[in-house]
Amino acid sequence: MTLVLGALAIIGAGVVGIRLWLGRAAELQVQPSEIVEFRALGPAARHNRFVMCPAEVCANVADAQSPVFEMSWERLRDYWNEAIAMQPRLELVAADPDGRKLTYIQRSLFFRFPDIITVEFMPVGESRSTLAIASHSRYGFSDFGVNEDRVETWASLLVQMMRKEQVSFAR
Repeated sequence: MTLVLGALAIIGAGVVGIRLWLGRAAELQVQPSEIVEFRALGPAARHNRFVMCPAEVCANVADAQSPVFEMSWERLRDYWNEAIAMQPRLELVAADPDGRKLTYIQRSLFFRFPDIITVEFMPVGESRSTLAIASHSRYGFSDFGVNEDRVETWASLLVQMMRKEQVSFAR
């Protein structure tokens, strides 16, 4: 019985240690290499990334095609901000000066693993726009589909906010 209690205490201490380590403020900082450059994006080296991007920008590396919206990129960004405003454990950690590219960190509930999400709003002609979204886990090889679910859910929320005539999809 003492051996079992000792093992449980060690496991419990390990869980608390991981949670404390991943919960520190340093995990909310991104390195420049962690912010996705969509036009220079190469194939994923790990299986813990999901990318939604226009074909013209991400050629053969996108996992999903981005919708096109009948509005300026600035207005699309405003809708985006409204769509993700209620997402839990999400923090904006980097933005370019004009607000066209935003980078967030969202932490998992229990262990507080940080995932890095970069979104870039792109004009398509005079009055249309699209966006590219990349979500990847900072740690680990597999993400169990979390990044794909996140990107698809957020894009779906954004599309649901629009009227039918404001959104089109590549065919």
